[in-house]
Amino acid sequence: MMEPVAFPPAGLRRLLNAVTRRTGLHYYVDKADLLEQVVGARMALHGCRTCHDYLALLSDGARGDREWRELESAITIGETFFFRYAEQFAALERTIVPQLIHRAAGTRHLRVWSIGCSNGAEPYSIAILLTRLLEEAGQNAADWHVEILGTDISTRALEQARLAEFSAWTLRDIVPAQRAAWFTPVSPRIWRLHECYRRMVHFRYSNVLDLLRPDGGPAGPFDLILCRNVLIYFAQAQAQALVRAMASRLSPEGWILLGHSEPVSNFAPCLETVRLPGTLAFRAPASGGGRQDACAGVPVLPRRRPVARALVPVPAGNSASVAAEIRRVADGGQVARAIRMCRDHLARYPMDTRIHFLSAVLAWGEGCLLQAEESFRRVIYLARDHVMARCYLARLLEDAGGWVEANRMRQQMIDLVRRCPPDMVLPDGDGMTAGGLLRLARQAAEGPALRHDAQVTS
Repeated sequence: MMEPVAFPPAGLRRLLNAVTRRTGLHYYVDKADLLEQVVGARMALHGCRTCHDYLALLSDGARGDREWRELESAITIGETFFFRYAEQFAALERTIVPQLIHRAAGTRHLRVWSIGCSNGAEPYSIAILLTRLLEEAGQNAADWHVEILGTDISTRALEQARLAEFSAWTLRDIVPAQRAAWFTPVSPRIWRLHECYRRMVHFRYSNVLDLLRPDGGPAGPFDLILCRNVLIYFAQAQAQALVRAMASRLSPEGWILLGHSEPVSNFAPCLETVRLPGTLAFRAPASGGGRQDACAGVPVLPRRRPVARALVPVPAGNSASVAAEIRRVADGGQVARAIRMCRDHLARYPMDTRIHFLSAVLAWGEGCLLQAEESFRRVIYLARDHVMARCYLARLLEDAGGWVEANRMRQQMIDLVRRCPPDMVLPDGDGMTAGGLLRLARQAAEGPALRHDAQVTS
């Protein structure tokens, strides 16, 4: 039988420093005994007798990365439930979400980010609320493009979130009639969320500290960011920097909701503090101008980071010439270099839909499916009538098994094509006309799914 794990003070300090440096969880600085319990169990599992052995494992390439994910899952506090904090959901229902719906009436596109989403209860709650408020506003949620991103540092929690199956404990604030309307029973004590809500939400592993690194974290703009009961585990200065980094990813008049116990401060001029019944909320100014400068005081956020509306216009003709050069490099077999060229250009001109589209196609060709999906969605967000981005994204989603969203995306594509003259050459379509694409769509309805053959090369 293995001897008890040794935790000399110096070794424990090194472990604690490694954990806080990687995760930002300052919470454990004065709770080393809790960290000892969790780390001790992981060390015993791997046969590590000393802190030095375990630190060596954490530094061991792919093995270390896998163990970090397991350790992060073990030390993350993930207790949550549907519609947690009634006052904040009342503010969302009565003020925040109705304003967002009204503002997006023309585009019918909303983006929401749930940071520290745990088992998915929070982003799924937003999906339920958004669907109901859209219906009450006389809108069909299926006609809107709602992107709700849930991120967490716990891979175990993300697995549970994607499964979308919940216990009676997680549903404890939901009355039986609501549970029956929103969920399907899987067993006497487990319920699964309906597909119409699940398809609005996607999940991704992400460390919130990535926001403080160059080009780190999900790119904005987001209309609503929820970061509740996350920052309480961070040092105050770090928490303040994280909020300012979130502000740089908001759309004009976008909202941030923090937890009641977070180290809240005055974030002006990045954010306006809005007092709502029972809670505080934070809103981005109506115009993005000046917000980048206001948030640039955080030294870890480089000024070249794309920020909504505080953008450098693309010089006339520059986009086409850059795209041609990137295509030439890609055609020469230097795809990785072509992708870097896209990234470097977009760092200066983040509104350039042509290069976003090219970046998406290149990423897809390299098997970077999440990156490709995000870039296609960015094109759609920036150019709401972009046909080919929907064409490619529908195919990507279909290949990944997302049939429902793929069909919805393809129908949006068809609706847009029908408004175009038949002989109109579609942007980024490599010569494809609106009439030609519509014919392909009709053929697909009679046989296999639409498979457009446009390539990066022309």
